[in-house]
Amino acid sequence: MATTWWEECIVYQIYPRSFQDTNGDGIGDLQGIIKRMDYLVSLGIDALWLSPIYCSPMADFGYDISDYQNVDPVFGTLDDVDQLIREAHTRNIKIIFDMVFNHTSIEHPWFQESRQSKDNEKADYYIWSDSIPNNWQGAFGKRAWSYDEKRQQYYLHSFLEEQPDLNWRNQEVVDAMFSILTFWLDRGIDGFRLDVINCIFKDKTLRSNPRIVGSRPRPYDMQRHIFDRNRPGTHQKLRMMRQLVDAYPDRMLVGEIMVELPGEPELAASFLGRNRDELHLSFDFSLAYTRFNATKWQRSAKRWCEAIGKNRIPSWVLNNHDIPRIVSRLSGNVAKTKLAALFLLTQRGSIFLYYGEELGLPDSKVPWKSIRDPLGKRYWPVHPGRDPARGPMIWSNEKGFGFTDGESWLPFASNAASYAVAEQEQDASSMLHYYRALIGMRREETVFRRGTCAYLDTNNNHVVCYVREYGDEKRLMLLNFSGRKQRVSIRDKHYPKSDWILRFTSQRMLSDAKAETFILQPWQGCIYSLKSRSS
Repeated sequence: MATTWWEECIVYQIYPRSFQDTNGDGIGDLQGIIKRMDYLVSLGIDALWLSPIYCSPMADFGYDISDYQNVDPVFGTLDDVDQLIREAHTRNIKIIFDMVFNHTSIEHPWFQESRQSKDNEKADYYIWSDSIPNNWQGAFGKRAWSYDEKRQQYYLHSFLEEQPDLNWRNQEVVDAMFSILTFWLDRGIDGFRLDVINCIFKDKTLRSNPRIVGSRPRPYDMQRHIFDRNRPGTHQKLRMMRQLVDAYPDRMLVGEIMVELPGEPELAASFLGRNRDELHLSFDFSLAYTRFNATKWQRSAKRWCEAIGKNRIPSWVLNNHDIPRIVSRLSGNVAKTKLAALFLLTQRGSIFLYYGEELGLPDSKVPWKSIRDPLGKRYWPVHPGRDPARGPMIWSNEKGFGFTDGESWLPFASNAASYAVAEQEQDASSMLHYYRALIGMRREETVFRRGTCAYLDTNNNHVVCYVREYGDEKRLMLLNFSGRKQRVSIRDKHYPKSDWILRFTSQRMLSDAKAETFILQPWQGCIYSLKSRSS
């Protein structure tokens, strides 16, 4: 069966506000992405995912949309979108847009009409109640219900008060949202990342969620979200959405599945559909919340692969706009970060990278006075918010670090110049060159894109071991998750050490003293290929 692009792609996520500013206002824009298109080509990525660029009052920085079919002036215009699509497609790069279907902005014309009365044309576009009907909490704090003076009813908002939830039980809402998809598909968009898509359908009678025993900083996390998430109707709507998207050639849907931490891979996989008739891809964030430990990472990865099964496609991600950057999660340890990248880029399925990840860019340090994220403002200092992971891209060591001629909307990372693209281009040992080498290997060798993946037992629980296989091609990966040198032997007799030769290493290899034992340096990852019969 022919393989589609999204089954083996490398997707590069751009947070547009932080990628490249071209007009000096300190905020990245679409022309900035166009300006850096050749850099993206040099990375070897297959697709770009842009966080929302639609018209928005920016209460949640674009995830509160007031016009789905237009571009916010801070980012540019529809003409800029068309140019971006052309420039990307000319370079064989796909464009994925973020789509927010659970809620709109409170300033969206639909909500403004809905709040006027109980019997207008948009009255049932949102979820209203005469009283607070349940114990649901907002993910960003406070109750999930707010009173509207005009309509004299409460409306549901799973996130901010400025983000009222749409009523997906209303067919007019469904039709309107599908027409928005059609608008962008007709314009040439290749796919959509669907924000918190498992939240769109709510319990019909709005029952209260069961409480969780114990104490957590955020009231939202004190409930089992069985009535405000993951309802059966969501699967029905996704099947309809899939039919719409599949009517266009080579288009895709990837879904963010909101789960209980550290992760629920079986739940994330369920939204692909038993017959592969819902999402094309879904995110499992388990690795991002799993301690950096060989046993735990291997268990987490195997669980995700088992949940997906052989006939569906896993997607892999270590960073995004909502998660602290991995190099910061690993306390700035470059060797660990390289090991994580090797693991990520040698997995079966689709790979999602976050801008700056290829530079080893850490979180920005954002003082209280500079916090922009509503989640950070609500929960600081218990939760610093998501601003640190959204710091600006570092292009050069000049003023504004090549990102802007003005004052950046968020602080840069500490020691920013050391992460600059221009500096790393000149250093063959840099993180940038390391990522390019791994991506190049993945692009050139079919075994990494399409091969099966099997985890092998070893005599050392500090080492993750797996084999990728495609036809006669085999690659063996060994990753030392400890800060000490490790000797490791593979227990499977089908894979003796003598069969393998070193192809790639995250750092210089030590001499091999024992014929049947692999030796790995602290935090070292190695890729081996099967020796040819002639050798």
